[in-house]
Parts: sequence; C-alpha cells; structure tokens
Amino acid sequence: MSVDLTRPQVASMGHHDPVDGYLTCLQLEATARRLDLPGIDLAAAVADYRGMIDVASLATGDPLGIGGLLVDAHRLTQLDRDPELRDALLAGARHGLERYVVQPDLRSSAEHRLAFRELGLAIGLAATDAMEASGFTRYARLRTAIVAFWREPKHRGARTYRGHEDLNDVMLATALAPAGFLSVSAPAR
Repeated sequence: MSVDLTRPQVASMGHHDPVDGYLTCLQLEATARRLDLPGIDLAAAVADYRGMIDVASLATGDPLGIGGLLVDAHRLTQLDRDPELRDALLAGARHGLERYVVQPDLRSSAEHRLAFRELGLAIGLAATDAMEASGFTRYARLRTAIVAFWREPKHRGARTYRGHEDLNDVMLATALAPAGFLSVSAPAR
C-alpha cells in the first residue's frame, strides 16, 4: 500500500499477504492497548484481513513461506489470539516441511541455493523452539544445518549469495540471533 494507505502499490497479492496484514493489525492493536493510546480502532481492518485468509490453503513447499508460517504462528501465540489460525499455520508449515525435506535442494551446492529463503525457514524453526510447538523437534538439525551451511565463507562467496548479499546478510544475522526479531512486544524502557 502507499504510505497513506489510499492505494495499492503492487497489483497482486501474495499467498500469505492477508495473514501478514491480519497479524500486523492485531499487533498494532495490542501495542495501542499496552501504551494506552485512545482512538486506535483497527477492528474493520482486522475483520477484512481475517476474511481473506483461507486456512485450508496455507501450506507451501517454499522454505521462506514455511518459515513465515512458523513466525506468524509464534506471533499469534504471543498475542494470545486466534488459536484456530495458529493451528492452521502450524499444520500448513508441518505439511510444507514434510514435502521440503525430501527435495534435493539441501544437498545442492551454494550456487544452486537461495540463502534468504533457507534462512527464513531457519528463523521459523527458531520460532517453533520459542513457542514449544509440538511436532517440530525433528527439524532442529535442519535449522542447525542451514545456518551452518551459510555461515561458511566459501558458501557466502557463491554468486547466488552475492546477488542478494544485503538481504542474505540480514537473514543470516537474524537466524544466528532470532530472539529480537521473534519478540512481538518491545522490552520495557
């Protein structure tokens, strides 16, 4: 959307964009309540975004998308909102992980892999640890393997890494220390 929220900047919507909009509105509402800011009413936007979410079609085989589902489930857990959607996000991520781990991608060279997508999955798997989500402990080694692979300087020298270096560096840093990113509320001052 434009900065003033009057028009779309992109003509299409991604598969999980309504989830992101919904959770962002919920987080803004929670922040406004915590800071006791009157006059902030996002109920209509929350309802609109929630109405766009099809809980039956959240699964994806894309590692960045799977990681996003897991981070979003963690956000809902922290906000203590919408357990139905949280469970659907976790189910979609489980389904996607089952498909993803049998793909040959993780055995490919760095030249044939996209770090930011894999690191997004690693960040999402860190979220499963933080929320103690059941059914994900078997993927702990996957998270460790992804982060270890991209920590290697020779892998970061690959054309595919250098082509998105700024994004990849941020994603690697976040995967190494995910706690600040995964926290919904800012610490008290």
